[in-house]
Amino acid sequence: MPLTFAICLFFVAALAEILRRGGVDLPPLALAALVNGAMAAAGLVLLGRDAISLIRAPGPRLYGATGLGWSWRRTVRLLPLIPIMFIVPVACGLIFTDLLLVVPGGKALASALLVQIVLYAFAQELFFREAALKVFAPNRAVAVAVSAVAVTLFYLPQGLPAAMIAGGGALACMALRIAGMNLLVVAAVHGAALVLFGRVLVAELSGDALWYYAATSAAGHALFAAGVLALLLPRAPRRAAEPG
Repeated sequence: MPLTFAICLFFVAALAEILRRGGVDLPPLALAALVNGAMAAAGLVLLGRDAISLIRAPGPRLYGATGLGWSWRRTVRLLPLIPIMFIVPVACGLIFTDLLLVVPGGKALASALLVQIVLYAFAQELFFREAALKVFAPNRAVAVAVSAVAVTLFYLPQGLPAAMIAGGGALACMALRIAGMNLLVVAAVHGAALVLFGRVLVAELSGDALWYYAATSAAGHALFAAGVLALLLPRAPRRAAEPG
């Protein structure tokens, strides 16, 4: 399975580069649909029969391991963490540049959110999070690391700063999923972040400011992920004190 995951990642990344460099005469949304459609298909192939668990709560045991499941109750309880996740890039943006607040119309905002969730976020969450979680279960630490590295490599052709930012976001999203949030909700959060930092809060970053922003954003999301996982990992029960 790990080899299959690596082959799928290579295929999708190669397809993205071929379409980007090959001068294919298609609109950007059509190119994105091809790449992310291939990514979603790869994720579904890796999940196989377990794909039903995307919408049906499996309980605490999933992919042959305990602690990888999710529930709707757990999802709701984790929602207050979302603003904390968004604070990291906002704070970094305020430190290293001036953020421009753009307020698009309601219809344009809803359309952008729908496109980002359906066309980008869902496919990436399906492959980089859920499929990685199944392939590398029950070792959650390895699944988190592989997810972040795979996302970083996928975005590397867009430049190292972009790859660092995406890798940090991958850590945060994987932490929410492992903590018990439904993947579809994680995808909605991912899509909302893309709209927030692409259409609503706009920043012009270049030179050293871009590198500082990328490094601090990635580090902040890594700390967020570590905090979520550390707080939510089950603790071993204490042994009763033996009579002396």
